Amino acid sequence: MATQSSQWNNNTAFLLAATGSAVGLGNIWGFPYKAAENGGGLFVLLYIFFVITLGFPVFMAEVFIGKKGKSNPVSSVESLAAKSNSSKKWGIVGYAGILASLIIAGYYAVIAGFVIDYGFISAQGVAEGTAKDIWANQQSTFFDMTFWTVLFIVGSCYVVANGIDAGIDKAMRFLLPMLFILVLAMVGYGAYQGDFNAGINYLFSWKADDIETTGQAAAIVQAAIGQAFFSLSIGMGTLMAFGSYMPSSQKVSKASGVVVTADTGVALLAGLAIFPLAFGLGLDPKEDAFGGSALVFETMPEAFAQLGVIGQVVGPLFFFLLAVAAFSSMISILEPSVAFLTQKFSMSRMKATGVILLVCISLSLVSIAGHNVWKDVSVGALDNPFEFMKYFADDFLLLLVGTGMSVFVGWRLQKVIDADTMGISSTTMMNLWVFILKWVSPIFLMTIWTLGNLQVLFEYDLLDKIINLF
Repeated sequence: MATQSSQWNNNTAFLLAATGSAVGLGNIWGFPYKAAENGGGLFVLLYIFFVITLGFPVFMAEVFIGKKGKSNPVSSVESLAAKSNSSKKWGIVGYAGILASLIIAGYYAVIAGFVIDYGFISAQGVAEGTAKDIWANQQSTFFDMTFWTVLFIVGSCYVVANGIDAGIDKAMRFLLPMLFILVLAMVGYGAYQGDFNAGINYLFSWKADDIETTGQAAAIVQAAIGQAFFSLSIGMGTLMAFGSYMPSSQKVSKASGVVVTADTGVALLAGLAIFPLAFGLGLDPKEDAFGGSALVFETMPEAFAQLGVIGQVVGPLFFFLLAVAAFSSMISILEPSVAFLTQKFSMSRMKATGVILLVCISLSLVSIAGHNVWKDVSVGALDNPFEFMKYFADDFLLLLVGTGMSVFVGWRLQKVIDADTMGISSTTMMNLWVFILKWVSPIFLMTIWTLGNLQVLFEYDLLDKIINLF
């Protein structure tokens, strides 16, 4: 029997929690390396475009479902489906969101474990030319990886177990200000020590031949949309869970606008912190290890090593920033599944958190094995279980859940949507939002989802072939 959610003590609590969920490793770890892998400026421009045109409208739709449904992701969708005389089977959207959040937690915790470990490694000092070997060695140690990963998961679950006020809200009031201060400090240091102009040029300049040279047009577009959704926590059930705790006086559109703006700003600032420093030290995204996790765990430690003693200060500061970002997001990623168990099965919050703790540790062990004992075990077209989990959650499930929420709100909840809850007084703007959810986002998301999977899973870039016709 599902029960109604608790409620944030004030409007600021939702803003802090949702921003903490959005601003995490997806911004500071994921955004820079995906930009490096996908053409720099082209990827960034596509990312910003999709945040505005698709991310923001779908973000509002997910928060609206939570606020109107006043329960966990599954029960919120099911109750709104009943109010709109729709099938209860729409609850699969909520279930898929919870599944995505658990898989993300499974691999996210592993990256966070590396971050904590690297904070200590960088403080001890990294000799020039050794970063690549250190990274290879750290990935090969299954038990060391497990220790740091489990430590991170236990710490995150402890906060979640304490509830939305004593746990999540209290943690975010401490973590978020610290995170923003650290990001700005790193940007300032990158501007002072690195090549700031080169970093800006790489991130924001338009390169017309980028798609032609990469030969992966659909994959780049899918990566940009996937990053926008992952960074904003869309499709994980988090926004529905946090939306269900919103006070009645808080408006969905205004609150969503604040969170989306803050999240996008931090992602761009992360790029401005990392790339100027890398360029200033003579590193090149086309030649050096800028792809995947290597950007943070191989390229950046090498950059800090070249700074000498200063690197032993800047390095730990950088990884502390990543750890804070990871912790704030992980707390939010865990909340939908904990809320589901407490409300759907009347579990105590402590017991529900314990169940999710075990699930996350189990998934993380699979992810850890993907770096060492199972590193050569491919899953379909993906290199190993870690890459499969990351792709399946980020680029496969999140786009599907986002599409499902768009269709559900746009087509089934027209009579349930009200201007007061949304905080949209303009009829034109309300109609535009509904139009995007009904037509633009579902068609575009499923088109890119199909083209992207053809590229990644079957190495067939249909979009690239279409572009080349012109």
